[in-house]
Amino acid sequence: MRCVPLVLIALATLAGAAEAEETAALDLVRNPNAYVNRYVTVRGTMMNLRPETTGGIPGPTGILFDLVAGPVFLVVRAMVPPPCQPGAPVVVEGRFIPTAMIRQQPHTNLIEATLVRCG
Repeated sequence: MRCVPLVLIALATLAGAAEAEETAALDLVRNPNAYVNRYVTVRGTMMNLRPETTGGIPGPTGILFDLVAGPVFLVVRAMVPPPCQPGAPVVVEGRFIPTAMIRQQPHTNLIEATLVRCG
């Protein structure tokens, strides 16, 4: 019986990710409070691919990169390296967080990616 709540949480997470709405990066930056913890799809160019670090030391998991869409920069956190090279166009689906702490480092306009694809 203890597994039932965990299954429901997992299903709710997947359902939220599946309902990601395509959103312009500029809209996220202009009105971040309207998108807090919502699943979004954003298009842009992948730049500055780097591992998560703590005190300058790379961590065992997590990749960060900047998603550039016109004048807007968003930070994307992915659990696996994206299949694209830096400078490539990408589509990112994930949960938007206006401010976050990752390994004791503050980030603004963060997307926790559930999917990163080239294109």
